[in-house]
Amino acid sequence: MATRARVRGLVAGIAAVLALAAVPDPAAQAAGGAPDGLEFYSAPADLISGAHGSVIWSRPLTGDPAVPGARNYLVLYRSVDAQGRAVAVSGTVAVPEGDAPQGGWPLISWAHGTTGVADGCAPSRDTGPDYPAHDYTAQVRAVQARWVAAGYAVAQTDYQGLGTAGGHGYLIGEMEQRAVADMALAAREIEPGIGTRWVAMGHSQGGQAAIFTAARAQGWAPQLRLLGAVALAPASHVGLTIRAGTLAANAGSSELASAAGSGIAFVPLLVRGAQTVADIDPARFLTPAALALLPQADERCIGGLRERDSWGGLPGGEVFRSDADASALIGVLDDNDPSPLRLPVPLLVAQGRADTVVTPPATDAMVAQQKLTGQPVAYRNYPGADHRGVLDVSFDDALPWVDARFGR
Repeated sequence: MATRARVRGLVAGIAAVLALAAVPDPAAQAAGGAPDGLEFYSAPADLISGAHGSVIWSRPLTGDPAVPGARNYLVLYRSVDAQGRAVAVSGTVAVPEGDAPQGGWPLISWAHGTTGVADGCAPSRDTGPDYPAHDYTAQVRAVQARWVAAGYAVAQTDYQGLGTAGGHGYLIGEMEQRAVADMALAAREIEPGIGTRWVAMGHSQGGQAAIFTAARAQGWAPQLRLLGAVALAPASHVGLTIRAGTLAANAGSSELASAAGSGIAFVPLLVRGAQTVADIDPARFLTPAALALLPQADERCIGGLRERDSWGGLPGGEVFRSDADASALIGVLDDNDPSPLRLPVPLLVAQGRADTVVTPPATDAMVAQQKLTGQPVAYRNYPGADHRGVLDVSFDDALPWVDARFGR
């Protein structure tokens, strides 16, 4: 009887070991390599919890999403959303070839401009000309390659909810700065040769994100030392634009409403972004025609939303209801305006004077308010440069400014 009991115990023990061996260990999966294809962006729930800025998994990156002249990685890392929940965020890291200098590679955490809010709009998903925002992301990578050639590592977040599960907090400053700062933390885990000192840099939506990062990231990621931020054509006073559009519609002025709605392809993105942090009912301010087009924001990138069969075909005077009440949306946008932020680190702002997306008067007003309150802001203007042109023409001013932050 005792012998049979021992045999049964041995068989049971072997069965238990085999059963455990048949169940994949999440940590071992992550350590053993990241999934291929779009599965990379979907981590199991038990892998998402953990310290913000820590890496879930990564893999080497080649092809169009990669920055030329660098060793590149695709990364899935942890952050925290507006409700305090752990979320997975995707991004990329580009590191100069060769040995790191003493103190490690200086790091730029890059915040990209508007591509959309649909998952397919994430810059790290740019696999070639068929990617909807390829012309923009390719231009950004060319600029990033100049930074790599100058001896900087460049990390770029896709932002929360862009490429990964959950809604994208478009122009929600706190969510953006968390993604930018946590990307910096993740970059150091991926590449130990990256140092602890960094700057934030961004364009358009990312310019606004860079300013919020300048204001708040040191408290969010105290393990690193934030030295400053560069904001290229930063979005500001967006609530004022929506306010003007709704007031014009309420007054029955189709011409004024059309002028205020000249950037109407951004309206659905603003709605979706605000809905990640507040109860926004778009039926209170959008016309039935505009409301019917709203779901396209969940499928199309910004270029697609500008098409004639989308928001680009909607006359500006037919976006907002004549009795529009967009106060909830405007409140969120005003709360996320970078103009009144207190900045503990220096900020460089660059603005193209021919920009019709982020207009010079808006940036002038933002900088004037920042300087009025004694913020450490330097301002550079570029006659003839449009919204994307500022990416290239500002480099010769941005490089020595950033070098000075690092004492190079």
